[in-house]
Amino acid sequence: MTTFLQDIPEIGLTFTHSPIVDSALAHTKEHCSPSIYNHAVRAAYWATIIAKKGESLSSSSLDLEILLLSCILHDMGWSETAPLISEDKRFEVDGANIARDFLLKNKQQYRAENGDVWGENRIQRCWDAIALHTTPSIAAHAAPEVALTNMGVAADFMGPAFPNGPGKDNVITIEEYRAVMVLFPRLDFTATGLKQVMCGLCRRKPVTTYDNFVGIFGLKFGIDGKGAGKEDFERDWEENQAVNFLVSGLNSLQQLDTQL
Repeated sequence: MTTFLQDIPEIGLTFTHSPIVDSALAHTKEHCSPSIYNHAVRAAYWATIIAKKGESLSSSSLDLEILLLSCILHDMGWSETAPLISEDKRFEVDGANIARDFLLKNKQQYRAENGDVWGENRIQRCWDAIALHTTPSIAAHAAPEVALTNMGVAADFMGPAFPNGPGKDNVITIEEYRAVMVLFPRLDFTATGLKQVMCGLCRRKPVTTYDNFVGIFGLKFGIDGKGAGKEDFERDWEENQAVNFLVSGLNSLQQLDTQL
């Protein structure tokens, strides 16, 4: 596996060399499985392809370095290095925090050579992009780097069918898909592999899954991807839905208001 972004001239993709992007690739490779590493790098390629084709997303204001770093680091919350992972945060927040720590460290490392180009705003933009990479209903309306990170990640689940479905007007051509997949093959990034990751989160830190899509994996596939613990997880999930707290909270306040 490479630790630099390879140009693919046959589909018009070339990258300006960036030492911090190279370091991010090495960081992801060190702490994630080969399948997750390839997924993260593919997301960077898809996001770049989408940016080049999207008029509203390819403006001069787009910070390509932020976009690439956000894609490459977006699934650090799935890291196999246990000390990096929290016990109480969503995997997206873990990933965003790990990326922020990485950028702060490398900001110092590259300052002498490149100047202090990684200020608070750029680091926060990366944090936002990673934290929101699974929330398209918000990311689509955020800064271009945030929106494109979400789209690049989503495209790795749809390939040439992104974003409108098979046989429709889509962004990534079969030629582009093939060229990227040859360099960074799927390995174990399959439906089965995804269920193992998501159901593992439902097992290890279930509270972080109740208010988002990860919990749906637990409801459908249990906490091992094969149905184990499904009923218990469903009970706990139901008890922790926001509607319960919102409705009961307002009912209690209505009663309190009558005593004022």
